[in-house]
Amino acid sequence: MKPMKTLASSLALGVSLTALASAAIADGHAAELKMGVAALATSADPHFHRAGFNFDLRENTSDALVYSNGVSGEVEPRLASSWETVSDTNWVFTLNSNAVFPNGNALGADDVIYSICRVRNVPNSPGLYTSFIGSVANVSDAGDGKVSIETNGAAPVLLRNLSNIGIVENPTGETLAYDTETCGTDNWLETTEFNNGNIAAGIGHYNVTSFTPDVEIVLERNDSYYGDAAGYETVTIKSLPDNSARIAALLGGAVDVINAVPINGVESIQAAGDFEIVTMPSTLLIFLLADQAQEPTPNVSGTDGANPFMDIRVRRAFNLAIDRNEIAETVMGGFANPASQIVVEGIDGHNSELADYEYDPEEAMRLLAEAGYPDGFTLTLNAPSDRYVNGPQVAQAVVGMLAKVGIDISLETFPKSIYFKQANDFQYSLYMAGAAADTGEGSAILINLAGTRNKDIGSGGANRGRYSSEVTDQLLADARSTLDDDTRNDLLAQAGAQARADEGQIPLYHELGAWASRSGVYFEGNANLLNIYYTARPE
Repeated sequence: MKPMKTLASSLALGVSLTALASAAIADGHAAELKMGVAALATSADPHFHRAGFNFDLRENTSDALVYSNGVSGEVEPRLASSWETVSDTNWVFTLNSNAVFPNGNALGADDVIYSICRVRNVPNSPGLYTSFIGSVANVSDAGDGKVSIETNGAAPVLLRNLSNIGIVENPTGETLAYDTETCGTDNWLETTEFNNGNIAAGIGHYNVTSFTPDVEIVLERNDSYYGDAAGYETVTIKSLPDNSARIAALLGGAVDVINAVPINGVESIQAAGDFEIVTMPSTLLIFLLADQAQEPTPNVSGTDGANPFMDIRVRRAFNLAIDRNEIAETVMGGFANPASQIVVEGIDGHNSELADYEYDPEEAMRLLAEAGYPDGFTLTLNAPSDRYVNGPQVAQAVVGMLAKVGIDISLETFPKSIYFKQANDFQYSLYMAGAAADTGEGSAILINLAGTRNKDIGSGGANRGRYSSEVTDQLLADARSTLDDDTRNDLLAQAGAQARADEGQIPLYHELGAWASRSGVYFEGNANLLNIYYTARPE
């Protein structure tokens, strides 16, 4: 096994397959940037659905109070020009006096209060952002352009959590009294109004001028933006989920930049000349989750109605039956690092004492037999067809590996628009998905993936297998309220170890982000796998 690339070292080096010319970025603005993406945002509503493709659009169109820089790792001012901690549980943010919404209205404390209230109340959301505000006990107008946020205990990652909450304009005409339910209103703005352009997503480098689901999004530069201006007047984002079509669009000049460069396309892009490929280690974990809550479970047969995944021996058998090195090196072409735990090496929460899973199909078969399944059972693995780089190919490789230990397994894929709705309805017994450390440290992904599902506190949003451990939950709760960095890091590492001991997840690999751009376009990769359009420049 080759040495694992670490996030910390790779971020410092700015890993690229070809040298990224960073010295000279043109000062002028260009007319249009055309981007081809593997997964298009499903809504212009900045609070609608916690998913990577929606983080993309939100970051470009709806600023948060602060920004967690996916290149440097630093927290930077955005709509809050500064902040101070009055106590361990009270933060005061000074709003940028130059920040105005597209209609010319100035940003106010009432907008911040409304936006944080709305996070819990977005109509028909398939995945709320609630975990990012789980520590918030109160939000109030502190006067003089300031907002006070009180937390229900010490909140060491409050800033990073708030970096994911875009601020929208308050439509109620009054300053809401914050609470952890409805804040006294039912006016939550309809997502369709954001999508059809009747409501702006907030204050960002760009405004959404056209939103065509599964086809195209058009952004126009916000010339009243309070910060540095974006480099392109217009950004056209095209949905190109097919790998070959995405590469062809780049090579043929239909787009200037593509993301999620497929492994088998690297050589053709390099051979064409006049293109650059940039890679960045990311926190994105691709994993499988087994249903640990329903009996019978939907897509299993041959078990007399029992859910085999209720047995830890079966879950461990699946972890041992998968050759992660083969997936990372062959299926992913080296664009991934094998994962044996949730948190990637190089950020807080990674547990360096956990040994890697060994590929051991014989032990897997022994465990299956011990659990009462010497001849295996029949199972369907579900995966999205258009969400992750080489996702269907990875899923097919997993199917082959599990078949070798006696599982009668088939693969069923769906477009992400259908897939995640069915996953949220718990229609799968074993499914493939991804989650990232959205705050740049390990607490967010651990709470999201290993925490017990609890909408009220925003825990377990990605935990559709419904793994649940009181020990893990307590460690995560303690970490959320621990200010000392070393102690908090240790608690997170313990939580990851407990989830691993429970075989709560089947981690596969941490993905490397890859972008390709034509010569003359500067495009910056980042560890959060976001497509940041406002830093793009002609060169």
